[in-house]
Amino acid sequence: MSVQKIYNTNSAAVANIAITAQPACSYMRRNAGRLMGLTVLAMSMAACNTIPKADMRPVLAEPNIPIEQTYGAFDKETVSSADQASIAGQRWQNFYSDERLKGLIALGLENNKDFESARLAIEKARAQYQITDLNDLPAINGNGGYTRQAQNRTDKNPNSSYNVNLGLANYELDFWGKIASLKDQALQNFLATTAAKDSTQISLISNIAQSYANLSYSLAQLKLAEATVESREKSLFIADKRFEAGIDPKLPSLQASASLENAKLAVLRAQSSILKSRNALQFLVGGPIPTNLIPTPAVSNITSQQIFSAGLPSELLRYRPDVLQAEYNLKAAGANIEVARASYFPSISLASSIGVSSGSLDDLFKSGAVGWSFGPSISVPIFDAGRLGANYDVAKIEREQTLSGYEKSIQTAFREVSDVLATRATLGEQLEAQYRLQDNFEQTFQIADARFKAGIANYLDVLDAQRSLFSTQQGILDLELQKIVSQVELYQVLGGGANLDVPTAIPVPHKNLVQLVNLPANSNKAKAANAIDAASSARVVLHKKQTPLNKRNHRKRPLLSQPLSLMSIMMAKKMLP
Repeated sequence: MSVQKIYNTNSAAVANIAITAQPACSYMRRNAGRLMGLTVLAMSMAACNTIPKADMRPVLAEPNIPIEQTYGAFDKETVSSADQASIAGQRWQNFYSDERLKGLIALGLENNKDFESARLAIEKARAQYQITDLNDLPAINGNGGYTRQAQNRTDKNPNSSYNVNLGLANYELDFWGKIASLKDQALQNFLATTAAKDSTQISLISNIAQSYANLSYSLAQLKLAEATVESREKSLFIADKRFEAGIDPKLPSLQASASLENAKLAVLRAQSSILKSRNALQFLVGGPIPTNLIPTPAVSNITSQQIFSAGLPSELLRYRPDVLQAEYNLKAAGANIEVARASYFPSISLASSIGVSSGSLDDLFKSGAVGWSFGPSISVPIFDAGRLGANYDVAKIEREQTLSGYEKSIQTAFREVSDVLATRATLGEQLEAQYRLQDNFEQTFQIADARFKAGIANYLDVLDAQRSLFSTQQGILDLELQKIVSQVELYQVLGGGANLDVPTAIPVPHKNLVQLVNLPANSNKAKAANAIDAASSARVVLHKKQTPLNKRNHRKRPLLSQPLSLMSIMMAKKMLP
């Protein structure tokens, strides 16, 4: 047996105990065994004095924010109750009824670069998880070599050496759950990336639907402006004829001409809006828009809903992928605390090799050429000038920051839903008022035009009625567009549009040798307190604020890990005669 202490240059000491097979008398072996056992026990107890106590308080999915039973503002087409499920539970193929729009959404999901990047991010996160997971499997390396060596220039019989070796690299036994926590952290990061992809998909579908509606109503505005130009050209023709006949002065003709130019400007603005809407739609779908998928002017409805159910506020935690992403990030932060905490414990690794070595190639694979080695090693942190404590403090602070971000994501979700509902609350009434205005101005225009032609009114009354009617008709189109966009936005902010029918393929983890021999990691209970099962749904309860970490008393906390001390005593007893 051999015992070594190695001190590095930055005041941090790590004791390494290497057990190797070597010839020695029984007395030396007995004393070496005593020394090893006492050394392991002393170092383990010394390390225990600095290990922080496990934080068993749950911090996951418990936002410290008030949540209302139902939403506040509604219109006649919106409900919020437990009797009707949220529209977010519908697949986008069922929510949208416009076949052209659904074709464009399918193109966007296939060709959009942002969505492609989100898909690739999932593959990257999956690969990163697999890399972390493979740390539970031993790594075996093989090598072979040939050496020919002469002692000096006059040596006429150089020595030859052949060797072939297989070796087990340092394989860490996960007694304290460090590797398991790293895997859990990588898994939560993978799930967070999956939720981020769902957020990208929801935004993409919503943006395509809104751009589709914008293009449709830009076409409607162009159609209205062109009809207005045609009407005002007729009015200008009449005004010119009346001026030429000496019935009216030049002023009505000039006023009619100015009114016509304003209508032509409206045509140009509508054409520009069409180009912008079409460009936005092409960018979102990732290519040119097929002619058969261009919307008709002023689509009356693009959804299959008559009544829009917002569900209950608590359902946002289930459907909103950005909230789920924040939840997975919180789980990852909880796992990171366990990683930092496991660094206080000894690191126990196994290393072994077997190979053959011979001076002759013919004798290389004979039994006498076989050699082997096997040795476990223990590395125990004794003094590191507070680095482990600082890392643990950082991990806890990061968890608190992530918890704050999780709560903020829920608050943001509630605010967005409330804003959309507030917008929808009066849209119906605004439209009804605008329709009444249109009827009023149509009658006003007809009367003013008739009075002008009869010579009992001037042309200014006709122009005022024309402008008011045109402005009201434009306002109706704007409100109808807002109503359709609000339907799309409500579906988006409630979390609709994700792949509800495509479950995430969670990678199957490997097991560490410690788990295979039914020695569970000591951190399982602490991990359960900091990270709940990825498949479980979020709960909404009041969260009690945690007290800040007291750095001054940090190293005077109670011993965290009796299992460590017991393990050390058991190991020491086995090593003592």
